[in-house]
Amino acid sequence: MRRNYIAGCLLFFLTGCSGTLEKGIKKNTEFPPAKQSDITFIVAGKTGNYRQSANGALSKLNFHFFAEIFLQKSGKVENSSIETPGNGGVMVPFADSGYALEMHGGRYKTKAELEAAYPNGNYVFSYSAPSIGSKLQTVVLGDPQSTVSLIPAAPIIKLSQQGEWVAANSINPDLDLLVSWTLFHAGGADPLGIMDDLLFVILADCQGVRRAHSGRPFEGTSYLTYADKFYLISADALIAENAYQLAVEHAILDTSIKYAVPAFATYATTTFLDIRTLGDAEPGQACHSIHKNSDAGQVVL
Repeated sequence: MRRNYIAGCLLFFLTGCSGTLEKGIKKNTEFPPAKQSDITFIVAGKTGNYRQSANGALSKLNFHFFAEIFLQKSGKVENSSIETPGNGGVMVPFADSGYALEMHGGRYKTKAELEAAYPNGNYVFSYSAPSIGSKLQTVVLGDPQSTVSLIPAAPIIKLSQQGEWVAANSINPDLDLLVSWTLFHAGGADPLGIMDDLLFVILADCQGVRRAHSGRPFEGTSYLTYADKFYLISADALIAENAYQLAVEHAILDTSIKYAVPAFATYATTTFLDIRTLGDAEPGQACHSIHKNSDAGQVVL
């Protein structure tokens, strides 16, 4: 923990920063109810993706539908698929990404195109898990009678080190990096008490390998919600003379729970920002540009 952090904290968060220096604000980290031991949560959602330039300007990338099943440690799920509204009852299978079971829809230039392809309504998950058997579980996205998109505004990312604003291409690799963002105005607490609206911060290197993650709920670690204002990336995640990919996501949730499996309908927006560290890398360690995207959401349509 660096001694100048308190000064930086006071500079940016006079009304909301605590004296406890954590990478994220500690939340309820209880696992899902013990009635099942395979799934942490399921989610279906619509998302917008944006890129932030070095001067802070945002440009639209694409809009996208996705669904995921996250597993508990040693959890198992088989025969997983999802039915989306208007697809004639066809069940689309999930694929194992290595950290979740995923289904990805197409990418679209406008929210209207996304809404037409993946309308509001019932998204039916089908899966089989040893602890609860074969189940159908429905996630309701929006009002089926409405075509209004609930995707929130894109966050603008802000960076600082030792209490000073820092440019995206001038990151000191020997200092922790404080990542903050514009307020998540659309976010709020969950009236059902299952899970408040979420924030995610992810740092990946030039090869797309994750180097820092703010955490997910129900995994026994800290994570961020709409009320959080910053995330601290340790200098240990950075090396000199390298390009990195930073992402900040704001996610609105409609929650439910069945079979002891929490379910989220989400409307999210992610902002991507490329950053670069100063200094001289060790021989063979320099990487001046992004070679592989860490997230397919970065594609430009």
